[in-house]
Amino acid sequence: MVTSVRERAWFWLSFPFVRFGFFSRERRRQRFRFPRRWLMPQQIVSLDLDMVDDDDQPKLDRNLLDLLVARRDHIKGNSSRISLFNLSLSVFLLATYFKVGADVSVFGISIKDSPGVPEFLLAINATMALYISSLQANVAILEGAISHLIRKVFPIGISNVVRAALLTEGTIGKYFPINVPHLVFTDLHRRLGNLLAYFALLIGFGVVIIIIAFNVALMVSIWRESTIGFYSKLAVAYVAVCGCFSFLFMFLTRLPTSFTDYSLLHRIQIAEQLNPKHAEEIRTNAYRASNEDLMELELRGFIKPRAFDGK
Repeated sequence: MVTSVRERAWFWLSFPFVRFGFFSRERRRQRFRFPRRWLMPQQIVSLDLDMVDDDDQPKLDRNLLDLLVARRDHIKGNSSRISLFNLSLSVFLLATYFKVGADVSVFGISIKDSPGVPEFLLAINATMALYISSLQANVAILEGAISHLIRKVFPIGISNVVRAALLTEGTIGKYFPINVPHLVFTDLHRRLGNLLAYFALLIGFGVVIIIIAFNVALMVSIWRESTIGFYSKLAVAYVAVCGCFSFLFMFLTRLPTSFTDYSLLHRIQIAEQLNPKHAEEIRTNAYRASNEDLMELELRGFIKPRAFDGK
C-alpha cells in the first residue's frame, strides 16, 4: 500500500515534467522534419520559378527578361523621383528644425515656414516613404526574377558580366572571374574586399540611424511646440505609424524571411503516386521516433491512449 501511494505520488509529481519533456522532444523532431529556411526575396522568387511546368519553361526567355528589366527600370525611376521629392522636403524640415530660414518649391509652388507647414510636409514625407517601400518591394521581386533569367538565358561564362549590367545595386564593382578557375584572389585581396563590404554596410547603417534620429527629434519638437494644437500631435502620431509600417514593409520584403520547409510531405505525396510502399517507408522513418515515444508514454499513463476507429 505504501509502495502504491509512493508510486502514485511520484507519478503525479513527475506528470507535468514528463509531458513537457515529450512535447519538447516532439517540437525538436518536428523542426527536423520540417526545418526552417532563411531566404532572401530574390532567392524565393528564383526557387518558385524553378518549379514552373516544363511546358511553360520555354516562355522564360530573353523577351521576358527584357520586359522585366524595362518594368524594373520604370518602377525604379518612379521611386527615384519620389525619393528626390522627399529629399527636398527633408532639407526644408531640417532647416526648420535648426531655425534656418529656407523655402521649398513643390510643383512650382513656394512653401515657407509657417505654423502647420512642418506638420503637413512631415506627413507627406512619411506617406511617400511608405509608398517608396512598396515600390522597392516590387523591385526586389522583379530583380529576383531577373537574376533567375540571367542564369537561364545567358551562358554561365558571361553571367557575371550580365549581372553587373542589369543588377547594378547588387554588386560593388568587383568582378569575380568564373572562366579562369586557376586565377584565385590573394588573401590580401579577399580581406580588402571584405573590409570594403563591411564599410559599405556600416555607412548604410549609420545613414539609417541618422535619418531615424533626425525624424524622431523633429517629431518630438513638433509634439512639444504644437503650433496648430491637437492637429500637430495627430500629425506626429500619423508619421510614427507610417514609419513603423515602412520598416515592417522593408523587413518583410527586403530582408531574409523564415520559411517552413514541408518538402518531406511533398516527397511522400509523390511517392504515394509512384510507389505506395516507398511512401510508407518514408513516413515510417520520419515518424518512428515520435510514435515510439508516444506509445511508451501511453503505456505509462502519462498520455491518454488514442481512440481507433474499428470500421
